[in-house]
Amino acid sequence: MEEGIDFRLLNNPVEILGYRNPDDPRDPKNGFVTGMRCIRMELGEPDAKGRRRPVPIRDSEFTLDVDTVIMAIGTSPNPLIKDTTEGLAVNSHGGIIVTEDGLTSRKNVWAGGDAVTGAATVISAMGAGKVAAKAIDEALSAK
Repeated sequence: MEEGIDFRLLNNPVEILGYRNPDDPRDPKNGFVTGMRCIRMELGEPDAKGRRRPVPIRDSEFTLDVDTVIMAIGTSPNPLIKDTTEGLAVNSHGGIIVTEDGLTSRKNVWAGGDAVTGAATVISAMGAGKVAAKAIDEALSAK
């Protein structure tokens, strides 16, 4: 919050919206994110263990204007990554294979966190991010 982050608790993404120009498939803006449809949630009745699970609030969908989406949900690598990223090496569990500094099999593409290790701690992901940031800085400085 101190850094201006707008936390939206009990909101769930429904759809990521993108730009598409049907008249010009080569339009360089095609495929870029333009927004995200979300739905507001509320905590339902407690289950047998006393946990209240989020349930959608009817007719509460709204759209956020965004130009970047960082998927930070789940604890396993997104299976779409390996299917949509040509030349990206992954292990048998779908985790991205990286070098010590987080470099993937794709030139100038680094990765870390759950996409590499599977379920782990936030601290581990932050550490991977710091290592990759240093490597990215070194790669850019060498150009």
